[in-house]
Amino acid sequence: MEPIRLLHPDLVPQRRESLQHAASTLVQMGLDDTVLSAPLVHQRLAHVVLATSGMIEWAPGSGAGDDGPDERFGVERVAGDRGGVFLSGVLIAYLDVLDNAARMGTSISEDAWRTLLWAPTALFDHVLRRPQVGMTVVPPGRGTEDLPHERAQAGQRLYFALMQATRFAVNGVVRAQDDRTLVEDCVTLATACLRAAAVALAFAADVVDPPELVVETAEHRYLWQVLGDVRAAVPRARFDQFSAALRRLDDFRAACPLLVAGG
Repeated sequence: MEPIRLLHPDLVPQRRESLQHAASTLVQMGLDDTVLSAPLVHQRLAHVVLATSGMIEWAPGSGAGDDGPDERFGVERVAGDRGGVFLSGVLIAYLDVLDNAARMGTSISEDAWRTLLWAPTALFDHVLRRPQVGMTVVPPGRGTEDLPHERAQAGQRLYFALMQATRFAVNGVVRAQDDRTLVEDCVTLATACLRAAAVALAFAADVVDPPELVVETAEHRYLWQVLGDVRAAVPRARFDQFSAALRRLDDFRAACPLLVAGG
């Protein structure tokens, strides 16, 4: 698999306004979240356009996220057009997972698959202020190829991208405390991304001999650091949902000795 470009953790956008131009451009090109329910041939074309066409402006990042895991899973930390890099990184990571699932099949349940695929729709809905009208979920194929390395790489990279999406959403919670509607929208998005991140890890481990995966990242540590701020900003029921989703990642790590810290 080719390396995937993700933002340096310190460059994750903090406001949805900083993503709206990139999101609108992707929608106009048919390269938004709806491509994830398109036929596989269209998904593969979208992957090529997003990853190699030069439509996303990027530059080498200063420093790195977590050097060891990034190198092991083929992640290149970059700067540049933050909105474009951020959204294209999420989409490319999803397209890699969908391609692997089509070629290899998966034992991930239908409900978990729906949870996984809801997050990018929720992200674009939030950024573009679209009304939530549901989504089309295409079940994974029943491929029989044996691609365990690619599966681990795809699932882990999607986890990294979703944790950045969670950080973006939590930034909105922390910065928009006077706007109750926006705060609730942001924490709902953060919870959806955390739940999807847990499924991404399960997908990565959905092989006969699960590889060593990474749970703790810069974004994961950030979420625990601002947990008190989130608790103070959101209604109790919303916070309970968010914190349960965050704790599930740690429970996942405790239950699986092959899930490790990222350094």
